[in-house]
Amino acid sequence: MKFKMNDLNWEIRELPQYAIKEKMNKRKNKDEDDVNSISERYYGVTFNDELLILLDCDLPEDRKRKTLIHELTHCYIGCYMTHLEKNYIEEDIADIISNSFDIIKKIVEKYFKD
Repeated sequence: MKFKMNDLNWEIRELPQYAIKEKMNKRKNKDEDDVNSISERYYGVTFNDELLILLDCDLPEDRKRKTLIHELTHCYIGCYMTHLEKNYIEEDIADIISNSFDIIKKIVEKYFKD
């Protein structure tokens, strides 16, 4: 599914776990043989530089919904705030949630409606 955030064209794709790990390995410059050796599981990943969100296609719908909200929050922060590492205080987090809530909710509703 495609969506816009801050006038940028983003895409959400569902992929199997091995494909997400393969993409992560390529970005980390690891060999394809290392794909199966990664023990961590990726529920979702946001690539601000590619305007892309990947979701594990095998997640149950309730987990996928929460993961999409999580990834869209990364997307929101990258589009409207900063790409720099930052330590957020409680007021910052409350502002992020209150400012992004309607934007993220609309995208999630459309995603699960389609």
